[in-house]
Amino acid sequence: MRRAILSDIHSNLEAFEAVLKDIESKQVEEILCLGDLIGYGPNPREVILRALSFAKVLRGNHEDALLFIATDFNKEASAAIDWTREQLNIKTAQKDENHQLWNFLGDLTDRFDMDGMVFVHGSPRVPTREYVRAADVHDTEKMTEIFSMIERIGFCGHTHEPGIFTEDGKFLFPKLVNNQHVLDSRKTLVNVGSVGQPRDRDNRACYVIFDGERVSFHRVEYDFKTTMKKIAETPALPSYLAARLKDGR
Repeated sequence: MRRAILSDIHSNLEAFEAVLKDIESKQVEEILCLGDLIGYGPNPREVILRALSFAKVLRGNHEDALLFIATDFNKEASAAIDWTREQLNIKTAQKDENHQLWNFLGDLTDRFDMDGMVFVHGSPRVPTREYVRAADVHDTEKMTEIFSMIERIGFCGHTHEPGIFTEDGKFLFPKLVNNQHVLDSRKTLVNVGSVGQPRDRDNRACYVIFDGERVSFHRVEYDFKTTMKKIAETPALPSYLAARLKDGR
């Protein structure tokens, strides 16, 4: 089965719709999202509504912040969560739709296992909050414990930095492997990057397709200027959240 795996959409409707349109041309059979539908961006309601039909959506740290408490959030991220909460309670919307959105978010789990695959937002150790970065390949204790929780392959997001970790201490940047990785005998952890707020100096939306043996990274151009304008026109959202989209940082 060909699966599209997305993460970190962050209420960026323009990026999300561009990715969904790209997926339509790729003969994908189902879509999974690793969390952070919300936060940072200007269209939380619209993004959540489009994700209702996905095969699986997980809870990320921004959903945690919305539902529970914004632990370790900077002021920009906290401000966006406070504004998002207001948008999901907006009185001009139909009350039933508000309930639908909140119930959907409240039912999200933080981990999903299937056929030797594990899906999380952050890491198998701390599903919604732990960052796994390229430099962590030098932290043998951390990576050994993470890979002990992976049967064959794991998928995560959270850092907004795509790449492939292998259990022998390697990190593969997508560009260096021509955006393709075929599974071998090594356990693998794939960071699928971010749809709505890439941070690898490439402002195009990022997602992966996995067919059971091959992981392929896909980058999609989108109208980030429109997203930036929406953020700029929303006083409660810090201007920094718009500026970073242009540079992919």
